[in-house]
Amino acid sequence: MKKLHFLALTLLIASVGIALALSDQPAIEGAHAQASYQTPTPNAEGQIIYIVQEGDSCTRIFLLTGVTIEQLVALNGLDANCSIAPSQRLILSTVAPSTATPEGPLPTNTPGAPTPTPFDGNGELCFVLYEDLDGNQKRSESEFYLAGGVASVNNRAGTYSETMDSVGGDPAVVEIPCFEEIPEGEYNLSMGIPDGYNATTNLNIALPISAGDSIYVDFGAQPGSSLIAPEVIEEGGGRSPLLLVIGLLFLAGGAGLAFFFIRSRIKA
Repeated sequence: MKKLHFLALTLLIASVGIALALSDQPAIEGAHAQASYQTPTPNAEGQIIYIVQEGDSCTRIFLLTGVTIEQLVALNGLDANCSIAPSQRLILSTVAPSTATPEGPLPTNTPGAPTPTPFDGNGELCFVLYEDLDGNQKRSESEFYLAGGVASVNNRAGTYSETMDSVGGDPAVVEIPCFEEIPEGEYNLSMGIPDGYNATTNLNIALPISAGDSIYVDFGAQPGSSLIAPEVIEEGGGRSPLLLVIGLLFLAGGAGLAFFFIRSRIKA
């Protein structure tokens, strides 16, 4: 009877060890959630519209588009908390709507509202590399830009290829780097991150560029194990490596007890 109790205790310790070891395995993330914003063409009323995406906030829309939270509230009649919902259409700005050329004699020119500057057949592609400290694939206001990265953009035809270094510092004062005067076409944008960092977002993006486009893409990276203290625990429910160590110790203890139990049975 004592041997049966000893065997049950051994199995219990081994089960606890397996559960703790498995609990430390990270969950498989879905598709990257990095921000990408492409300036749309004004509609017939001269409004530039932004469609709210899953996970968006007014702060994130400000970081993507440059439209302040106060402007978003005023243009869209939002409440003081700037509450928004996915698929909601937000007005970013209003420009003078285009009008058809009338037939017959042209009227006398009179001063009117300013019209947008016509584009010249090229687009603009801007990028940032930020230090994604919490690893959630979205830049927060406390996460700064990261220097030492290299962005490369080239088209599928092989007629355009440029590289540019990332900039680091406070997003409130740093000027975002941009590839300018990019001809229309299909392009590939890739980011090389500094040594010692691990990517938290996709580092290779295919995108089309049309005349007049102004596209913004952000890339995230966080320090590797060699750059951070081992006791740092990831925010947002991250699991500590301590659980894995404890689980392995339980497994080793259970295996040892089982070994001695089997040996005692054989000798008996």
